[in-house]
Amino acid sequence: MKVALVGNPNVGKTALINALTGGNFTVGNFPGVTVEKKEGKARIDGKEVIFIDLPGIYSLQPRSIDEKVARDFLVKERPDLILNVVNASNLERNLYLTLELTDFGIPMIVVLNMVDIAKNRGIRIRSDKLSEILGVPVVETVASKGIGIDRLKEEIIKGGKVPKRLGRTFEEKVKIAEEIANKVIERFESKVIISELLDEAFMDKHLGIPIFLSLMWMVFVFTYNVAQPIVDLLDAFFSALADLISSYDGILFDLLGNGVISGVGSVLVFLPNIAFLFISLSILELSGYMPRAVYLVDSIMSKFGLNGRSIIPLIMGFGCNVPAVMATRSIEDDRIRLTTVLVSPFMSCSARLPIYVLFVSALFRNGSAVIMSLYLFGLAVALISAFLFRKTIFKGEAEYILELPPYILPNVRDIVLLTWNRVKHFLEKAGTVIVVMAVFIWFITSYPSENIEESFAGIIGKAIHPLFAPMGWDYKLVLALIMGFVAKEVVVETIGLMNVDVSLLSTYQALAFMVFTLLYVPCFATIAAIRSEAGFKWAIFSILYSFIVAYIFALLITEVGTWLA
Repeated sequence: MKVALVGNPNVGKTALINALTGGNFTVGNFPGVTVEKKEGKARIDGKEVIFIDLPGIYSLQPRSIDEKVARDFLVKERPDLILNVVNASNLERNLYLTLELTDFGIPMIVVLNMVDIAKNRGIRIRSDKLSEILGVPVVETVASKGIGIDRLKEEIIKGGKVPKRLGRTFEEKVKIAEEIANKVIERFESKVIISELLDEAFMDKHLGIPIFLSLMWMVFVFTYNVAQPIVDLLDAFFSALADLISSYDGILFDLLGNGVISGVGSVLVFLPNIAFLFISLSILELSGYMPRAVYLVDSIMSKFGLNGRSIIPLIMGFGCNVPAVMATRSIEDDRIRLTTVLVSPFMSCSARLPIYVLFVSALFRNGSAVIMSLYLFGLAVALISAFLFRKTIFKGEAEYILELPPYILPNVRDIVLLTWNRVKHFLEKAGTVIVVMAVFIWFITSYPSENIEESFAGIIGKAIHPLFAPMGWDYKLVLALIMGFVAKEVVVETIGLMNVDVSLLSTYQALAFMVFTLLYVPCFATIAAIRSEAGFKWAIFSILYSFIVAYIFALLITEVGTWLA
């Protein structure tokens, strides 16, 4: 049985699919496009049910790629059942999509989600009356708490009902949605709720930005300082294990000890930093705060030619640039979409974090401040680049629409599942790309001579080294940057395998290296995503532009640092 989840953004579809499948879902792409596809399986009363979470949309008119993907899926795949997930606090607006879904003649269940928040706002929905009008079952749920899920499963097994077709034109559907809302919504006096008090602070024009910056500061302190003891323990473990295995004679032991374990271990030691970063971002996203942070800076962003939908990919870029580039598919304006695609790689992804931690731990006292500054600098370069692109390549004004979802106390399970799905991507890299690169780096550093300077790695690094001579980096660091094109995690891996002592660098050399790593050529996977989203020409442009920008800033830092020294 194939069930499609359809609804507006911020109606709790992710929480619902978690509740229905127990977190047993995979994340991929819809065929032919890079729109994210969540697909989960569950066995209900002995029957296997496949849940497909369609992109959050406001309409099935194919104006954006998300809307086209959703419409094409319903037309071509014809699921057995549609779960129309509706935010009980915003019923009238959500009902327009519901009425569009009635046109397909597919059995449907309306899931009236977040009824607890609606109640707190003085809103009660007469679900029995709504069911009578639409001709389909209506189930009230609080997906984040598991409330109503058992009844929903019962209705799913029954197969739902084919809805009445209400309205044919846009105008008719808008009018009918309003009429239905008036019939089924009951309002009563509500108490002052905490979300209103929070918004008074978070959305205040004077307090909002300082609160946002304070929260970001807490994220980086949590990511760096709190995780550091665990990082130190893992580092000691992998170092001891590598030394033990490489102490045995034979090429295989040397490969395992000095190659695979040292290489992969040099990346995995930073897993706590990455996990803590993802935990922080998951809490901010699931709680409903992140869109408010977006709103706070939106007036600034619009001056740079970006809109509300552009900011979400940029924030996602703090986790990984690949899904950040993919997320631009929801942007309707092609100029804004291309601009966002090109500047997203400047956002400091989690793979760059181990590089910062390595250098900061060795050379800087206030590590959290340095790392946060790098993240903010990447954002600044992205905004300046967007401004330049909109004034030259992609001229025109940008408009935006931004929705603020209700505040939700995040469910621990949802935080864990969201964090795990992101960390899993990092671990999959460790099990594939990083292992392969560890073996490759071991080979080029061991042959034709065990002397690194005479090895293939030394030859490659020395050949390219003159280009980076003004920065004062040796050929080993240059080689690490080259390897970083495959995956940024490999930069730390290469530095570890080539026994580079970063503490011997000056602070400005280290800062220049970190800034270059932040800005230079995106990893291979990101370039592939850019090629898929924007074409080969823009992928090449991204490589060249990012390298030039990175080189200029690294050179400036080196020159200023030398002058001050």
